[in-house]
Amino acid sequence: MTSWLPGNLPQRVERAGMMFVPLTPALLDQDYAAVMRDITMLRAWSGQDWPTADFPIESNLADLVRHDREQRDGIALTYSVLLHGVVQGCIYVRPALEALRTRGLEGASSLQLVAADVVVRGWLHDRSPADLIAASMSWLGAAPFTFPRLWWQASSACPDQLAACDELGLTDALRFDGPGGTWELRSP
Repeated sequence: MTSWLPGNLPQRVERAGMMFVPLTPALLDQDYAAVMRDITMLRAWSGQDWPTADFPIESNLADLVRHDREQRDGIALTYSVLLHGVVQGCIYVRPALEALRTRGLEGASSLQLVAADVVVRGWLHDRSPADLIAASMSWLGAAPFTFPRLWWQASSACPDQLAACDELGLTDALRFDGPGGTWELRSP
């Protein structure tokens, strides 16, 4: 593992009726169903043309293999979010500067971001964005994690996530314009 992650990553976390488990190829069928359920929402959330209407399950498998490898290599964390035992969403966790780079914002800088800060982003069906954000920030802000500061990343194309950040008191905001629109990082 890299220095930003503890050696004992949680394999199952329950918060507010949601279960977070590492996203692996074993969850392919459930993950694919969740991804294809609301293409419009995921395109707005991702700032990309992903997923396409004809997104093949084989491409989803390749994504899951990549996420699993990144987690094992300590590059990033990706957890599926289950409701009643069924995958309904996902969260992605990366060091802040790497998170900006993956959004095409590598030239962006801010005095409020430090290399040890961590960015979380995610999506979920059938529960409010506030539920997902609060649950994610709660367990990632506790042991075994020791991140100095957590930021929630949201796209301006997802006003429900930005409103949830306001509702939860995540009012420190950094805004970045880049590919796919305007991105905000929110933190208490």
